[in-house]
Amino acid sequence: MSDVAILLDAIGKPSSAPEAWLARAARIRSIALLLSVKDAQVLKTYAAECEAEAQHIIGGRSLRVAA
Repeated sequence: MSDVAILLDAIGKPSSAPEAWLARAARIRSIALLLSVKDAQVLKTYAAECEAEAQHIIGGRSLRVAA
């Protein structure tokens, strides 16, 4: 054993909130492909809401000026 630390980035883990919302939407859409049309529509609606939340977060960012 040595005293050297090996730092690993979490594989597949979103690095920001918008990425997390978009990843959730992608997973939901892939699950929707396995369901009936009626059931899939519910998931597709939720996926669209997740994408809208990501866009809301991206659009809500602003630069803050230090006083």
